[in-house]
Parts: sequence; structure tokens; C-alpha cells
Amino acid sequence: MSSHPPRRHSEEFPENYGDFQLVSSDGVVFSIPRIFLSHVSPVFRDMLNLGMESPNELAELQLTESSVTLDQLLRFFDPLKDPAPIDTKTVEPLLESARKYQIEHVFKYWEEQMVFRDEAKQIAKVYSPLACLALACHFGRREMTRLALRELLRAPSKDFQTPTRTIIDSGMLSHLFQLRQARLTQMMERIVEVQEGIKKGTRCRNGHLDVVHSFLGLIIQLVDEPSWNTLQRNINSWSECDGWGRSDHSGILTSSKCILSPIELFEKWKPDILAEESKLPELPSSLL
Repeated sequence: MSSHPPRRHSEEFPENYGDFQLVSSDGVVFSIPRIFLSHVSPVFRDMLNLGMESPNELAELQLTESSVTLDQLLRFFDPLKDPAPIDTKTVEPLLESARKYQIEHVFKYWEEQMVFRDEAKQIAKVYSPLACLALACHFGRREMTRLALRELLRAPSKDFQTPTRTIIDSGMLSHLFQLRQARLTQMMERIVEVQEGIKKGTRCRNGHLDVVHSFLGLIIQLVDEPSWNTLQRNINSWSECDGWGRSDHSGILTSSKCILSPIELFEKWKPDILAEESKLPELPSSLL
């Protein structure tokens, strides 16, 4: 009894669509012109050239990839077909086959689909940054790794709870959290400096306590999401409250309620914080 699954022909690459056949691990036959295979993949080119030298010309190849992966992969060979949308459930075997058969533009397509431009901040951002980081590390895509790292440095902690199908190297995770801690430390130093200035600039104990309590809530939020977005949310919420005072140019509180305006404070920080967030983080060569 044959151990091979029963055969059927692909709907996208049906019988006689091409002069060569590729058979998936689950028995689906894909017909495709040899010239497409040879033109796109140096690996297929070598296999076909070796087959032509044999007494019986090679007519088909049995491959280890599933029909789902082969269908997605062969769309990159055929100029008449569009690539399938990126699917998180099947993208890893697709990229694995692209590496195996040396098809660089599959990786480029994946990267293009995962990156979008934030026009407000004029920078590239990444969809599903944790999953992208895992795949980019696994396949050695250095720039994509840096884009994903940049996104995760300012991401809320819930984004780290998204399950990934690819294991992220422990060294890369350690690097990510060291960078994230450094970002949080920079923001904390600003807040501590303001609190110290308030202590020196006012004798109003109640006002000072109000500021400390407000900034404590902010610190908790920054631990969760060390980003300008966190500060922006606090600007919006605090601006709706009564009692926020203003400071003079020396930083001394002038309001009778002794509360420094968060709009003044955060807007002063904004250019430096956004500039820092837009930088691509360093990536030691030992990690990738």
C-alpha cells in the first residue's frame, strides 16, 4: 500500500498550466512553467539543469512543503498572479520555503506588508511588532528587527502578551528589555527633577502632595508604556481638571494652588522624547 496521500490538482496551478509539476507533502500537484522556476529561484534552476542531464528528463519534483505553503510561494513565481495576503498562521513556513529556495522578494513583500507610515510622526511603524521581531530574528532580517525593536520600546505591556509561533532568542529579549528600561529611566529622571523643583519652589505642602500623587500615577503608567503617548494622555486628562497653575520662567510655581501646568511641562519635553522614539535602536552584531 502506498504511503503517499491521494493526488489532486491545484486550482490556481491546474493540470497543463505549465510543463513541470511540483507535488506538495499532502499530495496536491502544482503545474507551472519551468522557465518561471528557473528565473526566480537559483535552487530550482540547479535542480532542473541536473534533471535535463539525466537520460529521462525530470518531469516533476516531490517537495516537503504543504499545499498551502506551495500555493503562497508559487504566486511569487508567476507574474500573472498576485501574492496572497500575509497570514500569521502560515507566514513562517512561507518564509522558511523562501529561504530554502533563495527567493528574496518573498521577504521583501512580507516586510512591506508589515510596515506602515505614521504620517503624524513621519516614521515607519510595524504591525504586530512582537511577531515581526520573532520572525525577523529567526530569518536574520536586521533592519526589520530594528524596526520591531523600536516599536516595542514604546509599546504597552499588553503587546508582549501576544503569543508568537516563533521563539525569540533570550539574548534578543534581554537586549529589548534593557533598552526599554533605559527609556523609562530617562523619563523618570525628568519627573524626579520636576518634583525636586516643586519642593524648592513652594511652601504649599498640600499643593506639593497633589503633584506627587499625580506624578505617581503617571510613573505607574510609564512603567506600562514608556512613551510620548502616555504623557499625551495625561495632558488631555489633567487639562480637563481645575486647579492647574502655571510657572514663571524660573520654574517657580506662581499659582495659589501650587500646581505646575502639565501642558507647559510636557510640551517642553515633547521634541526630545519624539526624537528619541524615532531613532532605530542599536543592534549588536552578536545578536543577529
